[in-house]
Amino acid sequence: MATIGDTSAPSTNTIYYDALLSTTLDNYRATMIDNIYKDSAYLSAMREFGGVIETAGGERIREQLMYGTNSTVGSYEGYEQIDTTPQDGMTAAFYEWRELAGTIAISRREQRQNSNEAAIMNLLEAKTRQAEMGLREEANNQLVRGTVSGATFIPGNSSKDMNPLGWFLRKANATNPTAGGNVGNISASANSFWRHNTAVLDSASTDTGNAFALNVTTYAGLKVALRRMKNYCARGSGGSPNLIITDQVTYETYENALDANIRFQNTKMADLGFDSIKLGGAEILWDEVVPDVDNGTASLTDGSAFFLNTNFYRLYIDSETNFVTTPFVTPENQTAMVAKVLLMANACCSNLRKLGVCYAIAQTIVA
Repeated sequence: MATIGDTSAPSTNTIYYDALLSTTLDNYRATMIDNIYKDSAYLSAMREFGGVIETAGGERIREQLMYGTNSTVGSYEGYEQIDTTPQDGMTAAFYEWRELAGTIAISRREQRQNSNEAAIMNLLEAKTRQAEMGLREEANNQLVRGTVSGATFIPGNSSKDMNPLGWFLRKANATNPTAGGNVGNISASANSFWRHNTAVLDSASTDTGNAFALNVTTYAGLKVALRRMKNYCARGSGGSPNLIITDQVTYETYENALDANIRFQNTKMADLGFDSIKLGGAEILWDEVVPDVDNGTASLTDGSAFFLNTNFYRLYIDSETNFVTTPFVTPENQTAMVAKVLLMANACCSNLRKLGVCYAIAQTIVA
């Protein structure tokens, strides 16, 4: 039983604020999700192009994939026997769920300093925006740049972070990641079907595993290289890349290489405040944390361009943990009210041959 002077005993006003703030935060959740997405070029584009999928949890994320064709397909005539040979060529890639959390805390002192309803709501708005910015930045960093390890990019925080682009699309496509397990729990070194397309753009000599190599020093050369990678990724069924993520300088160089009258732009991306231009049917945009794949660094010496097909590269989100908010509670031995914002998600791929990366893109290309 609470006694006089017992600070653990909540006042009627505190209980009211707990309920008011919890309800307000829960009602604000849809707006918060929109704000998190629209502040990230990568996240906005993934949602715009169908790359964000909500699913009902499960132990792991399972992606069915096909590595062989059906040998029974063929012509026949009349009463000829049709081939019913059982088919192999199907397997599954598995990805672990990753969890991201942020907190919104309001101390008792802050409650007393903002003791009317309007003031406390303004404080909640400011703290929620702060949480949005932190969640957006952390999710974007994890999914685009990741953590540098041995000149490669891996899921950070002992592989508790989400899978970054450079973990899927490595410079050495026949070498498995240095951390975070094999992509999809499948060995790229042992399975040639599980290798993405790569191209080096500062030399006419190919690195091991490259689809091609070009020594790009001009606008014309950059246009040729990016189109060629897009076409390599388009081979086979499943379409071609619809999203290309580059660093800022590579984007600006490609934009300068285009005639002003053929710079097609996605109006929805423009409405969200992001520059984008077309390469055939693919949207090119830049993100500030795209890493240097060639040198294996977060800071850029050379540029990189990731070619994505959102039929096969997707961000899966648990439908019950999609930036969900918890009620405000007062932890034991504290006088602050704390709510949590939770995400359970991960980036996955079901066909690496439909994806690619151009690396070693000079930052000084001129006409």
